[in-house]
Amino acid sequence: MRLANLDAVRRVGIFFFYDGDGVADETVTTLLDGVQPHFERTIVVVNGALDEASRAAFEARPGTELLQRENQGFDSWAYKTAIEHIGWDGIAEIDELVLYNFTILGPVASVDAMFADMDARDLDFWGLTVHHGAPFDPWGLLETPTLPEHLQSHWIAVRASMLQSAPFRRYWDELPPIPDYAHAVAKHEARFTHHFASFGFRWEPFVDTADLRQTTFYPLNSMPVELIRDRGCPIFKRKTLFAGIDSVIDEHATGNARELYRFLAASGRYDMGVLDRHLARSADQRGVFETMHEWRILAPSAASRPSTVALVEASEGWEQRVDAVRGADRIVLAGAPGTLAAIDASAEVDLDGVELVGVRAHPLEALADAEESLAVLALADGIPAELPGLDRDDRRADALESLGLPDRLADAAAAFDDTAVGALVSAPALQRGWFGELGHEADGATARLELAASRLAIRARSNAPVVPQAGAAIVRGTVAASLGARIRDAAAELPQLSVDEWGRLLALAVQDAGLRPQVSISARLAEQRLSVMQHQLRGLTGAVGRGVGESYTQLLGRIR
Repeated sequence: MRLANLDAVRRVGIFFFYDGDGVADETVTTLLDGVQPHFERTIVVVNGALDEASRAAFEARPGTELLQRENQGFDSWAYKTAIEHIGWDGIAEIDELVLYNFTILGPVASVDAMFADMDARDLDFWGLTVHHGAPFDPWGLLETPTLPEHLQSHWIAVRASMLQSAPFRRYWDELPPIPDYAHAVAKHEARFTHHFASFGFRWEPFVDTADLRQTTFYPLNSMPVELIRDRGCPIFKRKTLFAGIDSVIDEHATGNARELYRFLAASGRYDMGVLDRHLARSADQRGVFETMHEWRILAPSAASRPSTVALVEASEGWEQRVDAVRGADRIVLAGAPGTLAAIDASAEVDLDGVELVGVRAHPLEALADAEESLAVLALADGIPAELPGLDRDDRRADALESLGLPDRLADAAAAFDDTAVGALVSAPALQRGWFGELGHEADGATARLELAASRLAIRARSNAPVVPQAGAAIVRGTVAASLGARIRDAAAELPQLSVDEWGRLLALAVQDAGLRPQVSISARLAEQRLSVMQHQLRGLTGAVGRGVGESYTQLLGRIR
């Protein structure tokens, strides 16, 4: 069907929204501002919670109606709710109904050009992008033996020729329950295109990726920059930036997320402050860190070093840590008053220029009033005392070297020129039993950690936060001072926490500030770690037996 009157298209949008915190932030505003001028009416359907500020923002938008429902049925049942709200008589008056949702962000290319292009095509329904399908059924739930090529449900536009048809009405009347994500894809997204095409309805995507069928199943996720820059795609998938390496590793290189982020920043096509705040608030910290390869190899920097305070915990190994942070503008040695008195009386380390500050709950209290731009943290390292001394000392020294200490602090500080970086932590060790800790970062979540986070008003949560290794980190001064003040004020109410739990709170405080951690490593240590990782991977794959042409995911599945 061709649209009859291109100057007066009666186009209605149904926007589905969900957020775990009930917050519709600036990413939502930006998307709606970009597409709503093309709709004469918009219905926003919210699954689950919605805070008052977000409700007011939706209700204040011209031509917008807000529906809120229980968080069930994913996007398809939200669309069904809005369609029933419009009513079939109302549907009969619409030239084009657009179903779209919060899982896309944009615009990052011309929406006007997209509509002009699609308005001129003779179609019954269309979408922005396609998934190319797969030669298998990923969930065992499809009506077809393989996953068919299909329009992705983050944007599907349906014209009157299909809107007014019996199959379209029957589709929504008979929509099955959608209890989980697998059913959401199998019973709606992957079904919709094939189902209506079987009745003869014509469809096309706006972004033509037919030439990429042999390259990737999912071009919008695997190759977002090419789709935006070279093919005019006006959106990107938000989860591309935190979906994890597994989302692409079996079919494409894993640089997609970092490439997208850098492209958006360099091209100015999206407000990176808005994006950074959104990721910090809504995405899992570990997911963002791994997906975007947030490792930083120290490189010589000509930038002047910002003002820096070093915080050393008065615990085992403090002498070595004080020596390592001598390059800071100010050094604070913090601990229990009795411990500090003993150190002051018998220290063999030169304490000239070192401030001794007594604290109750944690050394960060000593930074509550700090005004420096950066805080270098050399805290209790949690290295088991039963390890032979040499390995403990080497582990501690490696952690400090990862952060450019003692001689390259200015090189590490240059990382904070990126306004999204809130902390640098040292690289994890791979020798001894530390290797066995990899993949178990989520095991440290405890009830007392939750209690402490609540009492410190830290709202961010992560399954496996990026914690300091061996007690070493560099943190933005504002984050360290804010957390220090909260610890100081709540010291009497905080439970006793382990070194790991304090590290988790610090990582979450960085996220709570709208910032992200990165792992810092020197070139020497990077060379060493890459060699060790390659050796360890070869040992593991050799032990489980060869699988010719086997992908990482297939191998992992075989092991499990």
